[in-house]
Amino acid sequence: MIVRHVVEASNVDNEGYVIDASKIKHGVVRAGKIWDLAGFIDCRTHLNLDFADHQVTGCIIAGQFCKYALVNVKQDGFIFARVKNESYKHYGFVDIDARRIEWMNKCHLK
Repeated sequence: MIVRHVVEASNVDNEGYVIDASKIKHGVVRAGKIWDLAGFIDCRTHLNLDFADHQVTGCIIAGQFCKYALVNVKQDGFIFARVKNESYKHYGFVDIDARRIEWMNKCHLK
């Protein structure tokens, strides 16, 4: 399973750029459709000039954010929208270990 960055077609301009980069989600795409979908990206990691480990650059374009929604494909694969340079900001250092522990604690409390 490969988790991808997914953006709704309504959030892509005519030149193929993401309009609002904070409105990108993680998703699994299979057979040209969204198979599973998670929440929106965290700008502190995905759009952070100070944290290059996981910056979002290209996003698969989906008709909408829902399970089994079609994604845009061409003969040789997915159609991607690009994230503009202006979407990246300096958010500072990100402590991945502390974030992971916080996330795990939240998951175990449910």
